[in-house]
Parts: sequence; C-alpha cells; structure tokens
Amino acid sequence: MIPNGVSHLQVDSDQSGVAAILEWLSFVPKKVGALPACRTSADPVDRKVTWKPPKTPYDPRLLMSGTKSKKGFFDEGSFKEYLEGWGKTVVVGRGRLGGIPMGAIAVETRGVEQVIPADPANPASSELRQPQAGQVLYPDSSYKTAQAIRDFNNEGLPIMIFANWRGFSGGSRDMHGEILKYGSMIVDALREYKHPVYIYMPPHGELRGGSWVVVDPTINEKKMEMYADFESRGGICK
Repeated sequence: MIPNGVSHLQVDSDQSGVAAILEWLSFVPKKVGALPACRTSADPVDRKVTWKPPKTPYDPRLLMSGTKSKKGFFDEGSFKEYLEGWGKTVVVGRGRLGGIPMGAIAVETRGVEQVIPADPANPASSELRQPQAGQVLYPDSSYKTAQAIRDFNNEGLPIMIFANWRGFSGGSRDMHGEILKYGSMIVDALREYKHPVYIYMPPHGELRGGSWVVVDPTINEKKMEMYADFESRGGICK
C-alpha cells in the first residue's frame, strides 16, 4: 500500500507502529479548533538556515532537516516524512519550527521513477517503469499535494510550501490521467484552508506557469503569503 499512497508510513513491527502513531499525534492539537501542540525547543527559532540548496539537483529533505554540520529549516530532528513511496516528485511531512508543529511540502528536483507492477491476472502484462522529471507536477504528485493540504487543514497545522516547480506535465498520457482535475484539487484545498499558509521560493528555485497558478496567494488572501529568495525566479506567460 506504500507505492499507491493508501498507507502513509511503513514500519517493521507493532511496537514501531505504536511509536509512529504517537509521534504523529504529537503534531495534532488536543481537540478540534485548539492551537497546535507546541513544545519547548532547544533549537533557537531565530538561528540561520545554514544548508543552502545548490544549483544542481538535490535532495529536498536536506532543506527541511539539514545535515550533521548544517542546519535545515525545521527544528533539528523534528521533520518526519510521510507518503514517501507515492508521488515521488513531491515530498510531504511534518516538522516543528520553534516548537510549533507545521505541515511541509517540498519539491523533488531529481528525476524519479514510477513503477507500475504487472497484473497477476494478465499473463501478457509486464512491469512498467516510467521516468518522471524533477520539479514537475504529475497526476500522482498533484493528488498527493492536494491530499496533504487537506490533511494538514484537518489537523489544524500551518503549512510551509517550498515552491520549486517548472510546471505541470502536459503530455497526452497525463491528460488522460486527469492531471487538470488533480491540479484543481490543490486550488480547492488552499481556498478552503483555515490556517496560515507560507509559500517560499528557495535559493535557485523557480515557479512557472500553471504551478504558480495553483499556489498563488490570491487563492486565499487572508491565509496565504508568498516569499521568494533573491536567487529564485518565477513567471507566468499570458
């Protein structure tokens, strides 16, 4: 159930499963409508993010979690990824900033591979491996993004979206795969969002075409704000 997005997380034992559930619950408010479950953090909220994205493709998880020698965006050791095996051109998870839980959505800049298994009921079928380019929204990653936003909304979390998309995949296969419908689901999820949404274009990031349209702050002006690094760029063609 990991490759198709039904299961959010995979563990090795029942005990690990209980620990994972408790960790997830630590991000959720005590009751509906309450503030996020904050905790004291030893990682100062005003310290600098010392891990900087390079111009070449990189692992977006490092931007959020950092490395042993360089600090990422979220509190050290607090970022947890979910839905890792599905919609791989988008990375979603939860982390803390100054002890405050947040939802996180980042963009995979490296190329990935979507694996479609053979059908056991059809002897003539075979496994299919489809390459997917980085910084591009496909039907599965668009649905993953919209689903994550709705999950974060139900959990009462603010969101940080590290926007770095070149656009939507517009091939005939993706059109048949309902790319436009799943892209519009992102807009619907943001329009209905009841908590703060911060959109940040990281260094060397870009936001072009339809990918800008689905995260534009005018979708929900009361809740959404957009920021951009001096080394990022964006544009929409009329």
